[in-house]
Amino acid sequence: MNIKKSLLISSAVIQLFSVFYISCKSEIYYTQEKLRNETISDVRSECLDFIFNNNTLGKTTISIKRSEWNKLCDNYRYFYKNENCVHAENYKYEKDGKCWSIPNVGFRLRGNTSRFCPQGIDNGREQEQMNASWSEEYYNYAEKKNNDYRQSHFKVDFEEFLEEGEDCKMSGCLKGVALKRMDASCTREVFCYDLFHRYGIWTAPRASYTRLIFRIIEDNKDNIVTTVNYGVYEMFEEVNKQSLKARALDDANSSDNAWKNDKGNLWKCQNDLTDSSGNGMGVEKIEIVFDENGKRTGKINESYGMDLKTNKDKLDPAKEELMAFISELNALSETDIDGIREFYSKRMDVDFFIKTIAVSVLMGMDDDYWGNGNNFCLYFDTGKKGSGKVYYIPYDYDNTLGGSIHEGGFKNNPLEWGMGENRPLIDKLLCVPEYKQKYIDYLLDLSAENSEWNAQKCVDRFKKWQSMVIPYLFSKDLDYHIGVSGIWDGTWQPANYHVASYNDNIYDATRKSFTEWLKDY
Repeated sequence: MNIKKSLLISSAVIQLFSVFYISCKSEIYYTQEKLRNETISDVRSECLDFIFNNNTLGKTTISIKRSEWNKLCDNYRYFYKNENCVHAENYKYEKDGKCWSIPNVGFRLRGNTSRFCPQGIDNGREQEQMNASWSEEYYNYAEKKNNDYRQSHFKVDFEEFLEEGEDCKMSGCLKGVALKRMDASCTREVFCYDLFHRYGIWTAPRASYTRLIFRIIEDNKDNIVTTVNYGVYEMFEEVNKQSLKARALDDANSSDNAWKNDKGNLWKCQNDLTDSSGNGMGVEKIEIVFDENGKRTGKINESYGMDLKTNKDKLDPAKEELMAFISELNALSETDIDGIREFYSKRMDVDFFIKTIAVSVLMGMDDDYWGNGNNFCLYFDTGKKGSGKVYYIPYDYDNTLGGSIHEGGFKNNPLEWGMGENRPLIDKLLCVPEYKQKYIDYLLDLSAENSEWNAQKCVDRFKKWQSMVIPYLFSKDLDYHIGVSGIWDGTWQPANYHVASYNDNIYDATRKSFTEWLKDY
């Protein structure tokens, strides 16, 4: 039995150890994993750009004991929405010659209507999970006795099991990562976040590709490891306190409209921002309750349409601030153009907000604020150093580019993009003639032939990324009732267009559609 040489660690790295066993080809090896936490730069944004470089494929390896893996699955079957972390022995990420190895991390499932049990029987329908009405075939299979592994969405938290006051941030900028199984094109969300940044929307998250390997340590079998290949996943940056810091003015964000204070209130929103919004504000708590012996004794399901993500110990003043914004917005009369103009110029960077919405519509996103009252954050850059502005932050862009679950897609009128519901944040905005014209101008400019929406550029980008992930996409270890084992680049809304083909591509079709809809403006 050979002992592997210890990894070299920089002098700045905390000496934290985790001892566990791994196996390879049925042989058992002993290794001592040390915390390896390389820093690319002193600037958070530069570290993030390296970690989330989407031109190369990373590799993520998560080591976890079978007892903890089974607990993860059993927790799902007890209360599928739970956000309880189980303990993983080690998280390792390898990218472009760099390696981060972090022991003793929190690990859990994530996702809303797309959460599934990663192994064995899935009783989500029995728990009235929304997936049941969409995935009859899946549940007909998964509700029966099985031991299959399948793709789910995961989250890793590096600080879950640290003592109070301790921290462990990957490269000084990430306290955890989200791992998301991909859509059928294997590129939609990565493409959208990339396009946001190409158009200067620095508020958008970053995303890249990673292989995902689980090493499940069989507690009762001499610590032999079962290695399970989960194929290729999207790794993305969650919108949280760390992402706020990486986008602040003093962290290499040279944008004129960068927020000045990174300690303001951040809200994750599934809400239309009408006057009734005040009934759905709070700090989410969705978890299983355990007794002192580790037995499940109950569940807590406190969810809110407006979920406070920062300053959670100061909920009341945060709610007052948010309600003041919402009340002022809804009090605006659509005939009071001067009043609307004054509100947006004072409360938001209106040009940046209009551009953000225009890019979102360009990509066919209808599961956002305007469409489904969903998938956006609001950040209040307030406090002594703050600008006083409110920032709209987009996220969750897999249902885009003709892959919509509603009526999105480039054939809809971009001036009537939403679901016909009350959306005051946009409805009031478009009442102002110059704001409406700015939105139209952005749509035409962003979709122009010589823009980043050029079909040649976009198709080439898709093809490059797809060719990078294809060799690692399919895994014989997985059941594919759920997950992606191959690439389909077509569209649903409308059908017969493509994201990675020069013929019948959605880029030219979108440009033509916008030109037709907006020809009278």
